[in-house]
Amino acid sequence: MNLSPRTARLALVAAMALPWLAAPGSGAAQPVPAAAPTASPRIGLALSGGGARGLAHVGVLKVLEELRVPIHCVTGTSMGAIVGATFAAGTPPAEMEKTVLAADWAEIFRDRPPRDEISVRRKIDDYKTLFAPEFGVKDGGLALPKGVIAGVSIESFFRGLAAPALGIYDFDNLPVPFRALATDIETGEAVVIDHGNVAQAMRASMSVPGAIAPVEIDGRLLVDGGIANNLPIDEARRLCADVVIAVNISTPPMKRSEITSALSVVGQLINFLGKQTVDDQIKSLGSRDVLIAPDLGNISSSTFDRSADAIRIGEEATRAMAESLKRYSLPPAQFAALRAKQVADRRELGTVDEIRFEGLERMNPEVLRSLVRSQPGEPLTEEKVGADLRRIFGRGGFEGISYHIVGDAGPRAMVIEPREKSWGPNFLRFGLGLASDFSGENQFNALVQYRKTWLNRLGGEWLTELQVGQNTFIHSEFYQPVNEAGQWFVAPYFTVGQLTRGVFIDDDKVADYKVRLAQAGVDAGAVLGTWGQLRLGPVWARVDANVDTGSPVLPSVKENTAGLRAALFVDQTDNAFFAREGFGLAASAYAAMESFGSAGDYQRVEALFRGAKSWGPHTLNLSVSGGSDLGSDMPPYEAFMLGGPLRLSAYRVGQFTGREFAFGRLMYYNRILPLPDLLGSGVYAGGSLEVGHIRDRFDGRPSPGTLWSASVFLGADTFAGPGYLGVGGSESGNWTVYLLLGVP
Repeated sequence: MNLSPRTARLALVAAMALPWLAAPGSGAAQPVPAAAPTASPRIGLALSGGGARGLAHVGVLKVLEELRVPIHCVTGTSMGAIVGATFAAGTPPAEMEKTVLAADWAEIFRDRPPRDEISVRRKIDDYKTLFAPEFGVKDGGLALPKGVIAGVSIESFFRGLAAPALGIYDFDNLPVPFRALATDIETGEAVVIDHGNVAQAMRASMSVPGAIAPVEIDGRLLVDGGIANNLPIDEARRLCADVVIAVNISTPPMKRSEITSALSVVGQLINFLGKQTVDDQIKSLGSRDVLIAPDLGNISSSTFDRSADAIRIGEEATRAMAESLKRYSLPPAQFAALRAKQVADRRELGTVDEIRFEGLERMNPEVLRSLVRSQPGEPLTEEKVGADLRRIFGRGGFEGISYHIVGDAGPRAMVIEPREKSWGPNFLRFGLGLASDFSGENQFNALVQYRKTWLNRLGGEWLTELQVGQNTFIHSEFYQPVNEAGQWFVAPYFTVGQLTRGVFIDDDKVADYKVRLAQAGVDAGAVLGTWGQLRLGPVWARVDANVDTGSPVLPSVKENTAGLRAALFVDQTDNAFFAREGFGLAASAYAAMESFGSAGDYQRVEALFRGAKSWGPHTLNLSVSGGSDLGSDMPPYEAFMLGGPLRLSAYRVGQFTGREFAFGRLMYYNRILPLPDLLGSGVYAGGSLEVGHIRDRFDGRPSPGTLWSASVFLGADTFAGPGYLGVGGSESGNWTVYLLLGVP
């Protein structure tokens, strides 16, 4: 016979009561106990913060369950709030352990969404190697984000942990009543979070100041609760507890040698601030209470790769306190009945009748709506909604994003709440590029980018860039979407600047060729989702080119060039420079026409394809490019160039120029050292095989034929862009040591 869960629980309670009850009218004698049984105490669990060390709480919960110790309420701070909220929402400790061990913590703390979900304009910025951070230009000064990490990926992970609590906003109504502790960064006061979004409460409780952006709840700006109350024993008593089981995994102070960054300084201060509150809370424990203090040794607050060790140590510490804990054990049937009420299945999001945006001040919600794949009337999933939120966040302009569902008693709506950057909407960034072959040929460029966003309801953006160095220019573009979906746009622009190119005879540089350029144009284009962009438009330019120093190998030119330009940009790689998966394509075509005012007719086409594929830690990256003037006698200032780091590494920077080229490169690299997201993605060891061909040289010299080159390098993907230090060689005996930083 199949019983419903509710009927089964009632049957279990009835079975437990049978020894004390007789059937009506049976006439059976009733045993009279000597004294009424003493009621079991209500037990509250208080979990401290401590970053990755806090995963020991999972081991504690596992053993409490083995010992059949009931938990009637939970309070937690920081990682204690995360583990405590997950348990309170209805997740069994064993399932929690599986989730923790399977989690990719590096991705959870990596704030950027997957690159294929980032807007095309922000992907293009990647190839300019602009530094982090991004400064806001506001009230006549510069402003910075409130945290290095916005916490979008973190909150998405927490929503998965809290899925059984979906739709519960009063924490007293969770399967196990719960409180999270945070700190009001304005007043320094402890804030007890007892209602709202469970995932957001987790996020607020662990927002380390300076590292992770604070969370605003009920008008208060909240950060890590460890500052104000890192072991909330007092709150457990207020919530329900006759007896408190306190678990203290607080991080011990770091040694001087371990304080190596601004973030470690902040962490040390939080440790000191939290220690006093922990000591005071522990002093309040009585003889009935139990303190569990796992000895986590050298497991630090950031070593999430030692999750299994932390859980094991939590188990061992709890078993060591088994005698003190067993006095609170329940009989098996009674404990099973309690846990049957406290364990909850993951709730499905179901369907909604409406999807709407709230909290936007500058941005048009209709522009963002086109990025949402979830639809009213269709079953929602956390995975699909999470992808929608990452896609919106990837558009830029937001410091955070969340959602909630309202209207369970009537029409249901999913409310998406993007939080616009408080330091926006105007932004300033800097970039730097350097290339050297240590043979006298160096290129250096410094870049400043100023971007004014949301100039109108369709998302108009004004971008201005100033670069100084080998190539000096000022470029300005007004990018204007023409529909709310942002699929179509127009973009008038102008560029004024100067390019400097070396002129070589064999391996010797004999001159510098300078090209002064004043250019203006207007493009019409289409945005191809988040994976590409197509542009087409007229362009007019005035060119003044001449040999600045050295032998007059190339002719002086003063003329106009004008015509039509088309450009296609596609990018589906997971990293701009050290891609592990994906492909990209960049192609352009220019037709100079006398009918547009050009001094002559000619054509110039160029294309680059690249793709990456990985097997475990090993990556192969293939790049193929080529260009031609299609036999149209293209002028020398439009020349194609080869030579330099990773473009025939054994040769000088820009050593070969001509009207037609072909180039191929196969790179192998292996990440030998991961880096925190704040610093980049990692340090790589690798090598390259390169082949190139260039013909129709402007100096009239014969083509050098097919050129081969190879290199080995140590590379790094950093917050300041890519870096390579390598050695290149060729079959002809050429070799060079090269340094490449950013994009010169």
